Order: sequence, then C-alpha cells, then structure tokens
Amino acid sequence: MNELQRLFAPDEAKDALRKLAGLLLGLGLFMTFIRKGTSGLGSAWGDWGLLASLAITFAFLYGVGMLGALSTGRLRSWEAVYLVFGVLVAPWLLLQFIEAIGGSPGASLNIVWVFAVTAGLAAAAALIAGLRYGLLLASLAVIVSWSALWDKILSDGIGQHFGIYRGLLVILAALLLGAAFAVWRLDEREGGGRASEIVTGAAASAVLAGSLSFPKVFALDNPFFLVSGPDSSLLWEIVLLVVSLLAVGYGSRFAVRGPAYVGGIGLAVFLLLAGIDVNDATPEGTIAGWPLILAIVGAVAFAISLVPGVRAPDVDVEATLRGTGPGEGPGPGGEPTG
Repeated sequence: MNELQRLFAPDEAKDALRKLAGLLLGLGLFMTFIRKGTSGLGSAWGDWGLLASLAITFAFLYGVGMLGALSTGRLRSWEAVYLVFGVLVAPWLLLQFIEAIGGSPGASLNIVWVFAVTAGLAAAAALIAGLRYGLLLASLAVIVSWSALWDKILSDGIGQHFGIYRGLLVILAALLLGAAFAVWRLDEREGGGRASEIVTGAAASAVLAGSLSFPKVFALDNPFFLVSGPDSSLLWEIVLLVVSLLAVGYGSRFAVRGPAYVGGIGLAVFLLLAGIDVNDATPEGTIAGWPLILAIVGAVAFAISLVPGVRAPDVDVEATLRGTGPGEGPGPGGEPTG
C-alpha cells in the first residue's frame, strides 16, 4: 500500500496527465470494440476478442480509479473520471459476456442482472471510494433493471401495461427516496450531498412516469408518424407537474443541481403535453383549464408572498446539509457541536 501511495501521490500536474490518459485510453479501447464489433467496417473480431477488449477497458478504468482512491484515502478528480467511465463501460462488458457464452443480451432477465450489477459497482464506487456521482449512476441503473424486471413479469411486457408501469416507476421513486434518507442518516455529520444524488434518481423515475406520453407530441397533426405509448391524462399531468416542482424546489433550496435539472426537464415536458393538450382528442386551444389555473395559482402565490405577516419556517440550509441544527457549528477538528 505504501508503494501505491507513492505512485499515486497527489500532484496537480500528474493528476491532470492521469485524467487525460484515462480519457484517451478509455476512448481508444472502447473505439476498438466499436470498430471490431461491426462487420460493415471490415474484418470483425469474435465475441471473445470483443469481450477481452472491454474487460481490459473496464479493469484499467475502474480498477486503477479504485486503487488510486483507496491508496491516498480521498477521491481526486482523475480517479472520479476513471470510476465514472468504468461504470459506464460495465453494462457493455456484461452484455458482451452474455453474447460470448451464447446467451441473449436483449432478454429481460439478462438486462435485470446486468444493470443490477452495474448499480452495485456504482454504489461501491460511491460508498468505498467516495464517488458521490456513483449513487446517481446506481439510481439510474436501478431504474433500467426495475423496468426490465417488470417487463418480464407483466404479460406481453410493459408496453401493454403502461398504466401499471407508471405506477411502478412512482413506487420506485418512493423506494429511492427511502434509500436517500438512509444515506443522509449515514452521512449526517458530513452532509446530504450523496443523498441528493439518489434524490435526483428518484425524481428521474417519477418524471419518467409522467413523461411517457411525450412521443405523442411528435405525432400531432402528422398521420404518417406512428407512436406507440400511453395516452396523456389529467392525473399524470398533475403528477408530472407536482414532481417537477418539488424537484426544482429541492434543488434550489439545498443548492444541488441534479434534482433541479430533472425538474426543469419535467416542467418542459409538462408545458408541451398540457400546452398542446395532447390528452384531448379534439383540442380547441382555449385558455380555460391549465393556462387559467396555472396563472391564477401563480398570481395568488405571489400575492401571498407580499403579505407582511406570512413567513416560511426558518431553516438553515447549510446546517441541514451538514447534518447540524440551527445555531450549531463545527467544533474542533471539524466535528459539529450541539
């Protein structure tokens, strides 16, 4: 371990060089997989040769990134780049392994375990090496694995049960929020940064549930553009609006970008779905309904904000993220007092 500490000792110039090296090596090795996996680009490699190229890519990126973080006791930017890149390569590696042993990479149960393992690798990078974004990657992988699981369980797949699938995505969002709370309790002294990454994943799951009708927008007034998917409804427009507003509110209140970005995307999708009135077979373009309701509620909320006697609860955002209460502060050695 001492030798590793010496090799990976923090150095600004060397760290920048390692970051560049990791990106270039990773891109080069993965490009090899792309070129040699396509017969249209010349002589293609066999399944095991392609698996070997991905295994080398993953082992170098994830392995060196993890070793670097563990040897020095803290995660630096080059190690974060290696670990994120390695996690992104992981599902390709696992799917190619299935291909090499004669399996079906597109089978639902294979997608389930591949992305479950990917989520585990991302979570390990977060919990062991300190890669905060690993929990976001893990949450997104869980969404894919969860979706594939129910695609197998539901008769004829989730494409025939979009209403149930939407409910399942909301249930998953609730489960991810529970996981975020558990991580927040685990990190109570250090802050809620890692928990916020899972909150981003929860918001993505719920926003996805409300956004499944979005492709219908492209089929509007275009009979040649056929889109399969659920119809929009008032219920899911409300869900999309509420979840998106909560995500934006969380992001702005606790100064984290992920939930705010997801909420912003959700609001943009809601604007199109509700604005074009996709859930109406014969839209008339009237201002009654969503336009009028949103304008009235917004005006009332702004008017209430001007009333002198109305005050929101006094919450110290920085203290909340640190896990300390109002009036508490860090004591000697950075430990919170209370």
